[in-house]
Amino acid sequence: MTKITEGQFNGMASLWLENGHVRLAVTTDRGPRVVHWGWADGANFFAELPDVVLDSSQGPLHLLGGHRLWYAPEVRETTYWPDDDPPDVEQTQNGAVFTGRPDGQGIVKEIALDLSVGAPEVKVVHTLRNTGGATVRLAPWGLSMCRPGGLALLPQPQGPTDADGFLPNRRFSLWPYTDVTDARFVWDNRLVSIKVEPGPNTKLGYFNTHGWVAYWLEGTLFVKHFDPQPEAQHPDWGCNAECFVAPTFLELETLAPLVDLAVGAEVTHVETWRLQGAAEPPTLDTLAQFKLDV
Repeated sequence: MTKITEGQFNGMASLWLENGHVRLAVTTDRGPRVVHWGWADGANFFAELPDVVLDSSQGPLHLLGGHRLWYAPEVRETTYWPDDDPPDVEQTQNGAVFTGRPDGQGIVKEIALDLSVGAPEVKVVHTLRNTGGATVRLAPWGLSMCRPGGLALLPQPQGPTDADGFLPNRRFSLWPYTDVTDARFVWDNRLVSIKVEPGPNTKLGYFNTHGWVAYWLEGTLFVKHFDPQPEAQHPDWGCNAECFVAPTFLELETLAPLVDLAVGAEVTHVETWRLQGAAEPPTLDTLAQFKLDV
């Protein structure tokens, strides 16, 4: 059974949720933001960045760290909309629903958390709802900001896409600041990994057919499962998974397909988060024990 209590996190009013295995904290005075995620008796897996502020056309955006819901494509005037107002909060049997205020386009962001009864797992349902005056083309985008020092794991597509094997089976999206010679990238045909160590900002995106991305840190493997939706059109040249590395955090990101969200309509993007003990970073030979395929 989920235990829900009101409290604080880094000076922010927050709701704490715990199932005996894992615990989370979600801000209730702004957001919604999931600012804490970890074992019930452990440290925060997420990065804590209470003093980091980004510029936006509508004023400062407090990054905070943790997990947030955005939408692609990334445009400063809409993506970087401040979220300093308190969300509406509705407690459920095994979690809670946090609904923010509409942004400048009338898009409402909602995060619903449903904790597993007997496992270190939580279902995270991201919902975008159009309460504005016009249709908006967008894709829901879940971003988890994790502490540095670990290893990101990005499984790669395998096998041919046509009977003769003439057509490509994978592609990458690279940003202007991405250095393909960066030694933090470990390239392999089945699994690309990124060492989250000090260095310049870098980012990698691609279409993930496996439906999972992961980050190993300090003896714990954090896995995000999602629906790849291969038949749909995704943003950023076809990306449904992206990884952004900065000196103080890693962003482990998944994206839903692009949709034309009509007035009054909504779209959802579901992630399932799971923590697993792993003394060492998983390898191609050991991933099967975590029920992860490559």
